[in-house]
Amino acid sequence: MNRSYTPVRPFNPKRPGALVGVIMSVSEYLGALYGSIAEKREVGSYGPCAECGGTVTSTEINPDRMIVPELSLKNGAVLLWAGTDCAPVPRIRQLATMLGIDYLRPLEEQDRQFISVLLYGYDKEPVSFVHNKRLRTDYYRGCVSDLQTMIDARTTSKGNLRMISFFSKHSECPACVGTGMSKGVLDIHISGYTLAEAYKLQLPEMLSFIKNLPQSMDAHEFEIIGPIVSHLEPMLLYLSTIGLRRLPLALVGKHMFGKLCET
Repeated sequence: MNRSYTPVRPFNPKRPGALVGVIMSVSEYLGALYGSIAEKREVGSYGPCAECGGTVTSTEINPDRMIVPELSLKNGAVLLWAGTDCAPVPRIRQLATMLGIDYLRPLEEQDRQFISVLLYGYDKEPVSFVHNKRLRTDYYRGCVSDLQTMIDARTTSKGNLRMISFFSKHSECPACVGTGMSKGVLDIHISGYTLAEAYKLQLPEMLSFIKNLPQSMDAHEFEIIGPIVSHLEPMLLYLSTIGLRRLPLALVGKHMFGKLCET
């Protein structure tokens, strides 16, 4: 197996890092899994779609990707900042307290208007919060405004570029069905699923699919993807445990995940 497909370090559910990073890693590992098998079967290689180059996003923000209503604020409902220690995290926590939103309950069980507040801001009164041991008071601008600021700044940060790509609108390339992957990878089936179909599985089904690979595929093929599978399992279990139902479809991007923060 190509060494670039092998995960560098094991996933630690006690220190998962940014939630979007976990989601995108799962997406990329799934792509690498199918790419490895495509190369083994000599039907393709792990690479970008020949038509779109693997980049099928625009700079137009997709708000539907930014909030996960089935999650609580504690578990990462605000995907843009989930798992970071950036200033918007305590700002949002305090805003939730001001508006009577339970930090521990899924957003879908509470006032749905709060989702619009998270996306587009709250200008009725400023929010006072503590960040880095310093008291701050300002208005909450919303996730859409925060991301637009990154876009307008023409950031070169790999982490920010990857984040912008994730939260941008994706055009569905007919050749790769929006996966960004080469045709050879898309055409193969593993345990009955194509890559595009695997991406769309609900998390319990995806976890079952990954866990059953040792029994459902050729032993020599599984030996190739074993390291990837061993990293996918704990990631999928973690995402399922916090309440995520399915992956927000993410392309296999060319930008490595880096540090993202707003002060």
